[in-house]
Amino acid sequence: MPKVIFQFIKEMLKKVIIVLLLLVVLEGVVLASDIRFEATVDRKTVSLGENLQLNLSFYGTQNVSAPDIGGIDGFQVRYLGPSTRISVVNGRVSSSITHIYTLIPLKTGKFEIGPFSVVINGETFTSQALTVEVVSAPSPPPRQTQRPSTAQGTISEEELKDRIFLTVKAGKLQPYVNESIPLFIKLYINRLGVRDIQYPKFEHEGFSIKEFGEPKQYRQTIGGIVYDVIEFNTNMFAVKPGQFLLGPAKVDCNLIVHKRQRRRRTPFDNDFFGFDNDFFGRFFDEDIFNDFFGRYEAYPFQVTSSPLKISVRPLPSEGKPANFKGAIGNFQFKAEVSPKEVKAGDPITVTMTITGTGNFDTVSSPVLNSKEGFKVYQPQAKQGQGAKVFEQVLIPQSEKVKEIPKITFNFFNPHTGKYCSLVEGPFPISVSKPEGGELKIVEIPQAVVKAAKEELLGRDIVYIKESPGRLKRIDQYPYQRAGFWFYHLLILIVFSALVTFRKHQEKLKSDERYARRLQAPVKARQGITRARRFLEQGKSGEFFDCVHKTLIGYLADKLHLPAGAVTIDAVKKILETKNIDGEILDKLTGVLSACDMARYAPLGEAKGIGQRAEAVGEFDKSKAEIVFNDMRKVIDYLERKKV
Repeated sequence: MPKVIFQFIKEMLKKVIIVLLLLVVLEGVVLASDIRFEATVDRKTVSLGENLQLNLSFYGTQNVSAPDIGGIDGFQVRYLGPSTRISVVNGRVSSSITHIYTLIPLKTGKFEIGPFSVVINGETFTSQALTVEVVSAPSPPPRQTQRPSTAQGTISEEELKDRIFLTVKAGKLQPYVNESIPLFIKLYINRLGVRDIQYPKFEHEGFSIKEFGEPKQYRQTIGGIVYDVIEFNTNMFAVKPGQFLLGPAKVDCNLIVHKRQRRRRTPFDNDFFGFDNDFFGRFFDEDIFNDFFGRYEAYPFQVTSSPLKISVRPLPSEGKPANFKGAIGNFQFKAEVSPKEVKAGDPITVTMTITGTGNFDTVSSPVLNSKEGFKVYQPQAKQGQGAKVFEQVLIPQSEKVKEIPKITFNFFNPHTGKYCSLVEGPFPISVSKPEGGELKIVEIPQAVVKAAKEELLGRDIVYIKESPGRLKRIDQYPYQRAGFWFYHLLILIVFSALVTFRKHQEKLKSDERYARRLQAPVKARQGITRARRFLEQGKSGEFFDCVHKTLIGYLADKLHLPAGAVTIDAVKKILETKNIDGEILDKLTGVLSACDMARYAPLGEAKGIGQRAEAVGEFDKSKAEIVFNDMRKVIDYLERKKV
């Protein structure tokens, strides 16, 4: 019987090796397949305000990063993400990756998109050129989106420039090298709904930029117009002298597009009864119902600033101290010594503290004017907010040492344009003779140290065993033991688990749809927990924002859509094809509409109806609980349905 089991394991190992070889061969087939590059758009005619989708597809490989297509005349370009695909048909493996871009037309006319060239494994692949016509009137389907609009109507391109713009400002336009200066990037918004604002991105060759902190939000009046301002602050310094361009800075965001819905006729229409009903027609105006109960969608948008020209000056050579180490700013220097009474050979700690304003990255340890009579160790630095502390250990070598010499710290003050020297000390100390007479430093020979390490304790002692221990037969074969089979079975289980885990990891990397669907319920549970906490704390704004982000993120991952493309209409169209219960679709529509109304409806209303819009946007706790429960029911249903 054991021989049969042993033969079975050998056969299993052969099969595993064959499967691994087959996987390697199939991978070689994928790598050796021909690569084809193709560019496509979802339509050839588009109107101003609509989104155009550009697909750059690579067949025969997936190891292609997103091509940098630069700017396209007449369009604003935004990268959405990749989409990968692998299929095996009759033993033939095929793979592809598609990089998806959104093109937003900026003017009318006929434009040529491409051709695009990409280098893969040293070989250049070029796509065909595409011709797209941009018209002013809306184009027919297949897919139509709205231009940015408010309750007053559609916003033109020129109006957008005045309603949302970006500025870049530096604290100093002619700084010195390594001088720390503040950087301010401000996003101005006037009567627009904006969300999903990203941190600024910009070119900064020749500069070192600190990370942005928490942005500030406030209001500012410019030319009689009130703007909501989001200010991003950080510090930077130039690493070399010369003329540089900072920026242009770019901020990605989503504008809230107001989609007007055609309402049904009511008895209050002007001509419903066949006569002029002007009073009721004006009171129950279409704009009121459409603005209150209309829908909103996200419109991807990128705000770009003008570049900032900065001239960096080198540090002057006149008056430069001999031991200047590059510190730039306006600093104060303080030094302390402890203890002041020691014996020869005992350590003394010198604490040197630098405070003030400036670039602390350039601050090095102050210099001891003389090291005679001391054994000096390298200083240790600790940096905090607005201060840098150096601790240096000195050991007096004889009782003849009476003081610690002067300590000098040199820096360049960019405000005065001059070098400064700060001096502390000398510090009197009392050094006495060590116990036992004169101080001696004894060096241990390396041979003695090595011999001591190799010495084995008790190697000349032989212990007598009091018991022979456990006895076992010496003629028993390994396969006759139960532990032998348990050990090999454990190895097989571990090997199978590792193969399964590896396949899972590979699928997460190669199949983006699978990875997103797997992460969707995890992210949703985290969002539900945060929303419940905001609801219990009575934070209405944070609650609706969290509910909206949770549901939109869940739908985007579950349906494999870009976050900016998740709208009520698009989601309903997809879910209707999957036989989703109509009640669930109504709850989904209600939750998203309630979130949009609570968060953005007041931003776009005219002054005459601003108060009514604000009243509609406020929800009490009972309605918020309904929204929360509906969101949970929608997510639970879609998880059980396995959409």
